[in-house]
Amino acid sequence: MDRPQQDEDRVRDSVHAAFLRIPTAAAAGRDRRRAEAAGVADPAAVGGDRPVSTWRSLRLKDLCIDAGQYGLNVSAETYSHSGVRLLRTTDISSGTLTPEDSGVFIDSAPEGRFTLDTGDLLLSRSGTPPGQSYLVRSADAGMTFAGYLVRFRPRPDTDPRFLAYVARSTPFQHTIQAEAVSSTIQNFNAERYANIRFEAPELAQQRRIADFLDAETARIGQIERLASRAGQLALDRRTAVIDAELGSVPDSHVVPVTRTCAVVLDCVNKTAPLATENTPYRMIRTSNVRMGRVDAENTYRVTEDIFRQWNRRGAPQVGDLLFTRQAPVGEAGILTSNAPVFLGQQVMLYRPNRQRITSEFLLYNFLSSFMKEQFMRASDGAAHTHMRVHDCLKLRVYCPSVEEQYSIADRVRQALQHSDTLRVATKRQVALLAERRQAVITAAVTGQFDVTTASGRNVTEGIAV
Repeated sequence: MDRPQQDEDRVRDSVHAAFLRIPTAAAAGRDRRRAEAAGVADPAAVGGDRPVSTWRSLRLKDLCIDAGQYGLNVSAETYSHSGVRLLRTTDISSGTLTPEDSGVFIDSAPEGRFTLDTGDLLLSRSGTPPGQSYLVRSADAGMTFAGYLVRFRPRPDTDPRFLAYVARSTPFQHTIQAEAVSSTIQNFNAERYANIRFEAPELAQQRRIADFLDAETARIGQIERLASRAGQLALDRRTAVIDAELGSVPDSHVVPVTRTCAVVLDCVNKTAPLATENTPYRMIRTSNVRMGRVDAENTYRVTEDIFRQWNRRGAPQVGDLLFTRQAPVGEAGILTSNAPVFLGQQVMLYRPNRQRITSEFLLYNFLSSFMKEQFMRASDGAAHTHMRVHDCLKLRVYCPSVEEQYSIADRVRQALQHSDTLRVATKRQVALLAERRQAVITAAVTGQFDVTTASGRNVTEGIAV
């Protein structure tokens, strides 16, 4: 049996089957994004309209003990390596708390109003987008929070989990986005949050909804982790294929990358001013270089004058390899677009000397473990890793004859087709699961179906899947 068929059989086994059962057809209903997604309960398929009398139109502050508390205004110079952890917008931007080793601290405990309690709800008033939220856990109690976060403390007759799910719901997020568009992000303040209006039931029903969503989002999260793991395995196989082929090349063919390139260029070491209107002139940022490709479409635009200034030392060409030396270190991709582009900050350009090395073979060098080890040594394990230009010039690559490069590249390309297809599929499945989570949360907290769940019961009882 060939390797692609083995991989296909593997992802169809019982361990992986759950996250593969994701439909492609959209289902009817306002928040019913996908039917039967990975066996997760379909909110629109549940009968039982909510009892209207038990739901009231309220503002966020009506369910909290106050109208919101801003965090501490402290400068980065006052941060310490230990003490009380200071939560920032970047610490909660994924909806979960970043690990402690990536956090910052202040020396002494702040006054009581800045100290977090279990069940507090943090909302960001800055960021992209604003409206990130985090429900404080018991393990987080005693921490404090920074000025671009607003703390809301639920009243005793409000379930904090219900309030946190409301903050993640589509209507709540749409309100934030609409308000943020009409003003500056910094002006999306505690008062605006406090006056966001939504409907809420009595405490007992809030608890039932929160119990249901705790169970359902946990199920989605478990499937999500399986899908992400499958995607990582596909990525690992990709690296292993490249390593195996490069490993067959004798060490005598390892040379400095500068000996294989006609041109090596670093970016202009400052941020280009952006155009106020759409133009054809595009900035390639580090985020545009991923997984061997360069995205020349989703880019910032500049004026023709800025474009010419930033390309005064030379303009990128089709076939150039672009490399990120920070944020993050080590992404590489081949430029395939003829669009007028220039290098954003922390992006370097390697133009292959085609008599020495092909673009594709140079890319496989940059995607190999051999090269990643060099990145790690050059970045020296710093907290915010980056590579200096002179280190980028010292990189070494495998460079056999051009004929052998073509032969190796053909074998790698064929071997990667299946793993790349699997990686793209699992990435799409993770996106569908995130969409599904959002739909379930929104349907539950807006009363679109009857949540009949309690501790110990099967939360999907009576739900069509």
